[in-house]
Amino acid sequence: MRVKTLGFAALLTLGAGLWIGGAAAKQTPDFKANSCRTFTEKAEREQGIPRHLLTAISLAETGRWSEEKQEIFAWPWTVMAKGRGLYFKSKIEAIVAVNRLRRAGVTNIDVGCMQINLRYHPRAFASLNEAFDPTANVAYAAKFLKGLHGTTQSWPQAAANYHSSDPLRNVSYKNKVLSLWQGAGGGDLASLGPLASPDPAYLDPESQISLTAVLNARFRARINAERGGSKKVRSVEELNAWRRGRMGPNYQAETGALRRANTLRRQQKELVKGKTGFAAKRRQQMQAWRRDRAVNTFGRR
Repeated sequence: MRVKTLGFAALLTLGAGLWIGGAAAKQTPDFKANSCRTFTEKAEREQGIPRHLLTAISLAETGRWSEEKQEIFAWPWTVMAKGRGLYFKSKIEAIVAVNRLRRAGVTNIDVGCMQINLRYHPRAFASLNEAFDPTANVAYAAKFLKGLHGTTQSWPQAAANYHSSDPLRNVSYKNKVLSLWQGAGGGDLASLGPLASPDPAYLDPESQISLTAVLNARFRARINAERGGSKKVRSVEELNAWRRGRMGPNYQAETGALRRANTLRRQQKELVKGKTGFAAKRRQQMQAWRRDRAVNTFGRR
């Protein structure tokens, strides 16, 4: 389905409190002042995530350079839409912007400290107010990241899969996060454990098996994170937004790939079972043949 084209000039009018980011950082950032950092550090402690990893992901997702303070920091009222990052001065202005984007037909929207995508994660939050709440936003991201680690057995690979379902895009994203992690105080990369997943599916990011592995990992992590999320009753508008997200092409692509992967696994199991059954039947036939042969031989004696 086509959506209305919304130019960047129009996006600039979405909120009176729009705050445009400055030039890209050329110096080594200080990282001491970070609006989202208090929440990411708390979630790291509570969820057993390596120190500074959520902080680094937050900086990769919403980090902006302050010329005045000469440092990079993540901003909780950040909205990403149509490839542009929009920084607002308050939560309410960010919420107004998202509502206007939705009315304009835009559904692929990232929000908050951890840039949770509202279309890919339709059940993550009970409302936009919760989605922009730093505690809720970071807590959901932490659960999602932990779920990704559970399937990849590698924190750097989990961070890569956090970004998107495209294995090739995730390679450069992982390198960016690791660089930010070291700058945030992470230290030696060895402290993160395996840099790559032991799953051989990740060896070739251009392969279909790698794409399927990422889709599976993200799907399972999302379901687990949503199950641990808010139990609040959604409004009619929010339920409609969730239904729209379920019918989105990315959701369908992920579930379609999962169905194909599950079908393949079932076929493989049935094939193995069939081979096993054939082997057992063949053994029985051979045993019966040997018994008959022994009886016949004994009888001739």
